[in-house]
Amino acid sequence: MRRQGHHREPGDSNDGASVFLRLSGSPTDRNLLDFYLDAGIAYKGLLPGRSDDTVGIAYALSRISRAARGFDTDSIFLTGVAGPRRSSEAVIEATYQAVIGPGITVQPNFQYVFRPSGGIPNPRDPEGGRIKNAAVFGLRAIIRY
Repeated sequence: MRRQGHHREPGDSNDGASVFLRLSGSPTDRNLLDFYLDAGIAYKGLLPGRSDDTVGIAYALSRISRAARGFDTDSIFLTGVAGPRRSSEAVIEATYQAVIGPGITVQPNFQYVFRPSGGIPNPRDPEGGRIKNAAVFGLRAIIRY
């Protein structure tokens, strides 16, 4: 299921908010992920004098299926090797797309990932701890000519 909505500012049909929500479910006995959700909002023209710029924030959640979590539990029990049991991954994201000039945009992006890959074991950790949460910074530039 995917839903989108829009709100436009009076007097300028370009400015305003756009929102989205997406939900997905899959059979837990044959899929790595059995639930997925993402949602967010973007606002164009939020800052005075920057009506072509867009600011956005989003959230996503992926849940590891019950069967896959059970496999992790069985593997830990049968091998005796310590390790985490995968559960879910969550991401928050913030971005700002700035229009620098005609055909030129710059878009910095920040994402914070909780339990990457659902909390998989860190191969560098001899005690089998999870991979740590991750901060990701990015920059996208577009030049159209």
